[in-house]
Amino acid sequence: MEACCICQSNLGKPVYESSAPFSITSLCQVLEGRTRVWHCEECGHTQTAPLPALEKFYAEDYHILTASEEEDQLYEVRGSEKIFRTEHQVATLLEKVNLPVNARVLDYGCGKASTLKGLCGRRDDVVPFVFDVGEQYRPFWNDFVPATNQAISEVPVRWAGQMDAVLSFFALEHVTDPRAFVCAVHGLLKEGGAFYFLVPNIFANTADLVVADHVNHFSAQSLQRLLVDAGFTVREINGEAHNSAWMVVAEKGEGVGVEAETKSISQSVHQMAAYWNEFGDRVSAFEKAGSGAAAIYGSGFYGTFIHASLEQPEAVVCFLDQNPHRQQQVLLGKPIVSPEALPETVQRLYVGLNPRVAQTELAAEPLPELEMFLP
Repeated sequence: MEACCICQSNLGKPVYESSAPFSITSLCQVLEGRTRVWHCEECGHTQTAPLPALEKFYAEDYHILTASEEEDQLYEVRGSEKIFRTEHQVATLLEKVNLPVNARVLDYGCGKASTLKGLCGRRDDVVPFVFDVGEQYRPFWNDFVPATNQAISEVPVRWAGQMDAVLSFFALEHVTDPRAFVCAVHGLLKEGGAFYFLVPNIFANTADLVVADHVNHFSAQSLQRLLVDAGFTVREINGEAHNSAWMVVAEKGEGVGVEAETKSISQSVHQMAAYWNEFGDRVSAFEKAGSGAAAIYGSGFYGTFIHASLEQPEAVVCFLDQNPHRQQQVLLGKPIVSPEALPETVQRLYVGLNPRVAQTELAAEPLPELEMFLP
C-alpha cells in the first residue's frame, strides 16, 4: 500500500504487522494471513491492507445480525437496563438531523437497515430507501421499504439529487475508496441535504486498529479532509455521542478546509500499535502461568483475539456475554452463555472487552474470584 486513500500522500512502512499469521474480522472470523496497517502523517488517516476479493466477501460472506429481525448489538448497560445499538442510533439521529416532512431518506450500505426502520417507526412520514451490495438483507427490507426503493450493487440513476438525507452506519470503514463513496453520497443528495454517518473511533477503541476488514481508521482530521474535498460543509464531528464511534453530520454545500494538526494523532497510533504487538505476548504469559478450565468474558473482537492467541484453546470451555442475542450462539466451537451461567469448573478468566469499559461491565455482573487476565 503506497498512497493514503484520503489525501494520496506516500505512506512509507507499516506501523503495525501482526506477529502471528492470522487476522480477525469485525464478525470474529479468524482468517489466515497477517494484518498490516499504515498511518498517514499528512492527514492523520490510518488504513489497513484490504482483504483479498473484498467485494465478494461483502456480497456473499458478510452477514451481520441476520439471525433474526430482533438480533441487535448491546450498546451499553445502565444499571440493570440493557441499551441496544439501534435504539440509541435512532434517538441520536433525530436529535442531530432536522428532517423535513416527507423526507426521502436513503440508508447507504445499510445491512438490515434496522436504524432506518426504527426511524420510520418514529416518523411515519419518512420515505425510506435502501442500498447494499448483497442480497442477504432483502428479506429484512421487504417489511417496510417498497421494492422500487431498494437497490443492490448499483444505485439507480433516477435517485441522483433526490435525497433529503443519506445515512450510513458503520459502512465507510469497510471500503477501499472512501473518496468515491462520499462523492457518490454527495451526488444522491439534494442541495443542502444532510449526510449523517457513524464510523468507528480508533482513539476510543484501539481494537479497531487490528480489525482485518476495517480498511479505514478515521481521525477527526481525516474525516474533515475527506468531506470538504467531496464538496460538503462539515456541521459536526462528535466523538462523544456514540461509544467508540465518530458521529458525523455534513451538508451538501462547499466547505472550507482547515489545516490539520496530526503529530499527536501519529503518536497515539504508534502507541496503539505497540499495545497490540504486546497483547498476544501478555495472553501467552497468563496462559503459561496457570492451568485449569478457562472462560473468556466477551464474544466480540477482543475475546476472539484472545482465543486465537492461545496455545491450548481447548482449555476454554465457553464465552460469556451480557447480550441475550449472543447467548445460546456458538463462537469458535464454544458456547456463549450469560455471566450468571459461568460453569463452576472455571478457574481462570480472560477478559476480552474494550479496556475503556471492562471494569464497568465486570462490576455490573459480579463473578466469583478467579485468576483474571485484563486487557
